[in-house]
Parts: sequence; C-alpha cells; structure tokens
Amino acid sequence: MGKERSMPDYSNAQELPTSGIFKGMIDGNARVKSGSNLEVRGMIDGDLFIEAGSKVLVSGMVEGRVMNDGSDVELKGMIGR
Repeated sequence: MGKERSMPDYSNAQELPTSGIFKGMIDGNARVKSGSNLEVRGMIDGDLFIEAGSKVLVSGMVEGRVMNDGSDVELKGMIGR
C-alpha cells in the first residue's frame, strides 16, 4: 500500500479572496480556502495551497508548486521555477 500524502502546514500563507479574480502579487505562499470559486491571474512568488471543495483556475504565474487537496483545479498559467 502507498503512503497517504498530506498537505504541508500552510497556516502562515496569505489567504486569497474566496471568489472572483485575483490579479495582485503575493511575495511568499498563498492559499485558497475551502469552498472558493476563484481565478488566479496574478503572480504568487511561492507555493499555492488549494483547500478541498474549491474551484480554481490558475491562469497567472505560480513560482512554486500548486498543492491541491481535492479541489477542481485547472492550470493554464506558468507553474514552477
């Protein structure tokens, strides 16, 4: 049996809006709260953590990783370094 992966601790990550379009810049890690419906067009200079039960379109830039905890996530932007 394989090991179950768990999300890393992202409690200090900046929280993004729960709906609409995010067009700003985050210097560090960011998170999308559970139940959000969001498009990320901005730039995140770190990891993006997406909690379960969200719908997220990433069309912007994430310098780090996109960590998905069971949400509907579409990646169209630039991911990774």
